[in-house]
Amino acid sequence: MQNPRFEELFNKYLNDTLTKDEMLELQLLLASDDQEQGLRSLIDNEITANVEEYPHVKLNWFAELETNVLANIRSTRSKTRYLNWNWKKTVAAAALLVVSIGASLWMLSRLDNDERNTIKPGTSIASLRLADGREIALSNKHESIVFGDELMYADGASIEGLESHEPIHQDMVITVPKGGTYHIILADGSKIWLNSDSRLTYKIRSKGQPRELEMEGEAFFEVATRYMLQNNKRIKVPFLVKTPAQTVQVLGTAFNISAYPGEATRTTLVEGKVAINIKGNKKLHQLQPNQQAIVQNNSISFIPVDPANYVSWKDGTFTFSDEDLNHILNQIGRWYNVKVEYEDESLRKLKFEGVLPRNQNLSFVLEALASTGEVQFTVHSNTVYVKRK
Repeated sequence: MQNPRFEELFNKYLNDTLTKDEMLELQLLLASDDQEQGLRSLIDNEITANVEEYPHVKLNWFAELETNVLANIRSTRSKTRYLNWNWKKTVAAAALLVVSIGASLWMLSRLDNDERNTIKPGTSIASLRLADGREIALSNKHESIVFGDELMYADGASIEGLESHEPIHQDMVITVPKGGTYHIILADGSKIWLNSDSRLTYKIRSKGQPRELEMEGEAFFEVATRYMLQNNKRIKVPFLVKTPAQTVQVLGTAFNISAYPGEATRTTLVEGKVAINIKGNKKLHQLQPNQQAIVQNNSISFIPVDPANYVSWKDGTFTFSDEDLNHILNQIGRWYNVKVEYEDESLRKLKFEGVLPRNQNLSFVLEALASTGEVQFTVHSNTVYVKRK
């Protein structure tokens, strides 16, 4: 049976008349699983009531809208304990995390009318450079490449430009441009997801030597544990990831590194343990799960984080928690391969929280950010111009 108070608060939310205390009450009710069926019913009713106003919106988008709203609310539940209660921030978060039905339909109708002018999201794009000078464009029909005893796509297909399943005897560099992403599987079973505008160098090493990679940009790592015999003892083979600012030593874990030029280097640990060595300093700094190490100007600091906010890109979403607009638009700019210009430099420091899909066109993402009422965007010649609303 539908909770009358829940329905009352939901309707007040749609009409933007919730007080601060009522917003908190609604969030607490949403944390209860037994409210989900009632919520689905309320969403269905609201969609049905709005269908006639948007006759040109494709019918399958309504079902997708319901799924997205429910998914976002589930996401809100899982992150509630990580958020500090702040009324102004919560208003912005609500505008992104639980987009009202009417606003979502309006955005969909805008996209349908202006589809020719939208900028598409990124896709699987990468190139491979071998030490012998060969440059190979990887097929966008594949999402993964295997750096095993032989070079091939993850489905076993051969790579055009290489001899069939060519053995690896040389260092390689895989580059993902802006607007791209790619997945790599190493011979030991370790997995790497490369984000847009990133480069990874794979170093060939003799058996038993540390596994060594160099990177710039952003990558998520799932490192497989590997052993060797030394003095009749079974020990773990180290896994090293070097960036211009640091070296990360890994023994088997899951973590994310963001090391773009001009930005602080951020290492976020999901599980396991890593040690970080800052360039020019021999001291090792241990990083624990749910921590992030920030390296900037040859110094390091640590903050507690929800790792999901920093690794969700590999699963298809932008996730922001009290993040400044400059950082958000840097990510969006790399994924959609666009430049960003600010009319007012102070706009860079505006804070946002929310979850946005990476598989939508740029216009959808910008409309969602603009719906907070703080900023507005125009796009011209692959440049996003940011203005105060």
